[in-house]
Amino acid sequence: MKNPADGSKAGNTLTKGSFLTGALVGGAVTYVLTNEAVQRAAINGVAHVWLTLKGGLEETKERFRDAESEIKSSKVK
Repeated sequence: MKNPADGSKAGNTLTKGSFLTGALVGGAVTYVLTNEAVQRAAINGVAHVWLTLKGGLEETKERFRDAESEIKSSKVK
């Protein structure tokens, strides 16, 4: 029988990639949640993306209204 402490599956959990990945992700999340400057930068970035998307959506709506007006005016003539 194999002894679990001899490096078999049960004793080898710290060298697996998932442990290292979890530690890195946990460290990054902790850093973001505790660093006020990073939080401010993240919120500003999200706000900038939101405003850009909102402006693009408004521009698209305006183009559809213009196209609709052109179609209506061409039918009247």
